[in-house]
Amino acid sequence: MWNYVVSFLVVNKYGITYISYISSLFLVFILGLFAVTWFFGAEVKRKILYRYEAIPLKPPSNGLSVVFEKLIKLRLTWKIDKRLSGATIIDEPFNEVLDLFMRDFVDDWYHDISKDEEFKYEVRRTIQAVVVNLSAKLRDVDFIALFTGPLLANITSHLRIFKKTQERLSVFNNYSAQDEIKVFFELENQFGVICTEAEAEETYVRTVVDMLLYLLLPKHNFQCYPERALLREMVTTCCAIPTMESITEPDYVNQCFMAWLKDDCLTSESFLSAIQCCSSPTELDHLEERIQKDIQRLRAMDSGNIQSWKQQLDSLIYILRQIAIQYENVLDPGSGLNPDISPKNPLDATQPFPANKPCPNIPLRYILANSISLKYFIDFMNYIKAEKFLYVWLSIDCFRDELKNRMDAAERDSRCIEVAEENMFRKEAMRIYGEGLAEDAPNRIQLDSRIIAKLETSIVSLPITPYLFDEVQEGIYNILNKEKKYYYSFKKSMLFYRCITELDLNQDELDSLSPDEPGPSVSTFKPISITPKGRFSADIPHVSMVGKDKQDALYSVVLKYKEENGHDKQWIIPKTFEEIKKFQSKLSDQFPTLNLPKASFFAGLDKDYISNRRDALNVYLKGLFDEASVSSPEMLESVMDFISSDPPESQAALTEGDEASELEFETTSNLDDEENIPLKVLILITDEVFDMKNRNQWFRTRMVQFLRQIVRATFGGKINLKIQEYVEWLTSPEYLSEMITLFKDSFWPDGKWSSEYPKRTSSSISLTKFMGHTKLQGSVSDELRNIMGKDTVREGIDMVFRMFQTKQLNKLLYYSMIESLLEVVFPENKLKQSLAALRRNINQKFIIQNHSGSHR
Repeated sequence: MWNYVVSFLVVNKYGITYISYISSLFLVFILGLFAVTWFFGAEVKRKILYRYEAIPLKPPSNGLSVVFEKLIKLRLTWKIDKRLSGATIIDEPFNEVLDLFMRDFVDDWYHDISKDEEFKYEVRRTIQAVVVNLSAKLRDVDFIALFTGPLLANITSHLRIFKKTQERLSVFNNYSAQDEIKVFFELENQFGVICTEAEAEETYVRTVVDMLLYLLLPKHNFQCYPERALLREMVTTCCAIPTMESITEPDYVNQCFMAWLKDDCLTSESFLSAIQCCSSPTELDHLEERIQKDIQRLRAMDSGNIQSWKQQLDSLIYILRQIAIQYENVLDPGSGLNPDISPKNPLDATQPFPANKPCPNIPLRYILANSISLKYFIDFMNYIKAEKFLYVWLSIDCFRDELKNRMDAAERDSRCIEVAEENMFRKEAMRIYGEGLAEDAPNRIQLDSRIIAKLETSIVSLPITPYLFDEVQEGIYNILNKEKKYYYSFKKSMLFYRCITELDLNQDELDSLSPDEPGPSVSTFKPISITPKGRFSADIPHVSMVGKDKQDALYSVVLKYKEENGHDKQWIIPKTFEEIKKFQSKLSDQFPTLNLPKASFFAGLDKDYISNRRDALNVYLKGLFDEASVSSPEMLESVMDFISSDPPESQAALTEGDEASELEFETTSNLDDEENIPLKVLILITDEVFDMKNRNQWFRTRMVQFLRQIVRATFGGKINLKIQEYVEWLTSPEYLSEMITLFKDSFWPDGKWSSEYPKRTSSSISLTKFMGHTKLQGSVSDELRNIMGKDTVREGIDMVFRMFQTKQLNKLLYYSMIESLLEVVFPENKLKQSLAALRRNINQKFIIQNHSGSHR
């Protein structure tokens, strides 16, 4: 404000001309001052320099040279931190491996370039930083969940796709390995290009390595693009791809089978199974050549245990005959030189039993009890559309076995019956009843109506026991055994011949199977001793309608008898109203005051009427047995007639009331939680290998019981704890240190880089393949063979072995498992979506390339 006022007054007072004159004078003054200072200063500087020109100056006592000396001393005293994983027992052998690696792969060429140690120091420090970051990530991994989750899913999925591939190719007589690869990757549709095209595989591996460098390298190293590119190419082309090429070779996999499986798996039976599964003439030629050498060696022997080597010679000659038979079968699949190993004919159910073969008389009870023979009987019943009998039979077997196991375990542990446990079995019993026995069942089995009514009452109103379905099974057994279209026709078919061939029963075993023995052991009515001090009671908890054209109400009378020692016995006696009326007429003279409810001609079978009549009958029975005493001979005789008046096949099972009440169950959650880890793994694998999902419930239950026995025998009581301890041992510092030391001794024996292994001959490759197959066939226990059948086990193991004989398929399995591992190790980085997008882009790129190349 004041500046503007002053400026206005000066201009108004002196004018513009005067102000311009003053400004010019000021500018001239500044310029003169600068000129005088410049010339005067130059003269003074010249005089001073001339005065001190003869005086010598000493060099400075410090400067760049001192800095250089300190930098040199710093380089010579670099310290390398050898702590990597936090465990000394791991760090020591790993640092030894790192020293050997730096010596053979860095010093060897860098020494010719420079003697400076900084580059080697930076390389080692970078490798150590990657190891430290990776070990920190691995500490947070749940390896139990990894093994039983993603990795197990990769294996089962791979098996499933391979089975579908074999099913598609089974319609062709001859197909090549390329056909198998093509069909497999058409079904898989994710890794096909990556596993079959070298360029696509290199692109995939390079990108995955780049992702890992981003996740594991220090930030300043990753931001240095030349260093990152060099590391990526070295890991991709010098480490990852050569390693994958090596471990996916079928010969390498077969050598792993030989190394990992015990020598106990080499049995004569597994050896013959491997011969029967062999489909390569070249492999059979190499095997025959090796056996011929052993025969010549034995024939040249003229000392020692003659009997022993003669037995060996006979065995080798027998193997030569089996090789010759298999050779003919491979060259001519329809020759059928060995019926035991020829493929099954789907029309065996219609073809007759061979006329030139003796037909043994095996009882039905043995067929139903043996899993191998039962498999053939099920095939026959499926063909004649009568499988409903066996499915109900096997469901009852499953129900009984599981219930008995739970009850036995409960008795050992002295636990109380839980309501949830009993309801579970009651629900399962109702499911079996509803699927094959109820009036509205889709595949109903026609049995005596009294048996069905009694069963329904037992399920709804009484304690569940293992003998609940005994009468039903007895009825099914009689139908199958007596009607000619079932078991009798099965014994006349080619399926029965194949059955007895696989059972391989000798004459003594056949003689022990007497056909005159009774059928299944079921509970039947047993006479009891009734004392005068006992008491009866009766109740009607359930009423069912029976009959088709003319229905009638069937009252399920539950008659109980209490002994003088306190034990209870009970019967379920289905009776019509007329039968109860006859029973009352015999006692009318002794109990004139007790009368039955009157019948109504017009009421018919109305639900309300039936319910009211049931209530009235309950009142009558209660009054009858409250006043009655078994001390009366007439009363005792009438009651026993009432109990035993049913036909023998419909008599109810006698149960011990006190025993049923004392049986205890363990909770299902404890069992499942305890065994879920190993059982989950074993069941999933057996489902895929032996096609258990397509079997009925009986086979699956038998298999689960067998696997449970294996798990308990292997791990004992605390199964999950044992599994956890085993996994902890596999990831423990001691075990990892042992593996690192083994790696070092394998690649640097005696501290020197190992020489290249000699190339294996085709003969050694073929023999290794055959012996690996033999060991894999022998790795299955005899118990599992008895449950599944020899043919099923042989075919399942053969499928698994053939799955590993194609390099491209092995790559798929390994890459998918590596992806699952990375997704678990780096859960926060969403690698699943990134890897899926990577595969999709690679597939699209090569599809476009192939499409454009085909149009040129």
